[in-house]
Amino acid sequence: MSEIMIAVDLSGFSESLIRTGVELANKMNASVTLFSVIELGIGLGLPEGGPVYVDDIPARISEVEEILKTYKNSYPDTNINILVTSGNPKNATLEQAHAGNTAILVVGTHGRTGIDHMLVGSNAEYIIRHSRIPVLVVPYNQAAH
Repeated sequence: MSEIMIAVDLSGFSESLIRTGVELANKMNASVTLFSVIELGIGLGLPEGGPVYVDDIPARISEVEEILKTYKNSYPDTNINILVTSGNPKNATLEQAHAGNTAILVVGTHGRTGIDHMLVGSNAEYIIRHSRIPVLVVPYNQAAH
């Protein structure tokens, strides 16, 4: 059975991203992995969760798993697995996607532009350029410009 991996950053956009990925998985009769990364590095942190100190990583992983379980419970008819790890989000996401049976990787983009994009960088952009499997990018801003 093929798998769709949905990279979830726990932003306010996560629900829409997961819904899109699960709908695609159901059409493909594929399983889903909800995947999230606790970011480590300068100023240890999680995008929406504040600072993470080394001793807090196991607790934060458990916290994120619980959040992802609430999303999973919204789709009882879909085979959904949860995987949370720590590290660099771009690299960890690609490593996980390339290591298994992932047919499609679903990521979201926050639509940052200008100086914010240059300073923060774009995980989605990096993943698109380096992925060896198809990537579905779900835009954060779905309104007409």
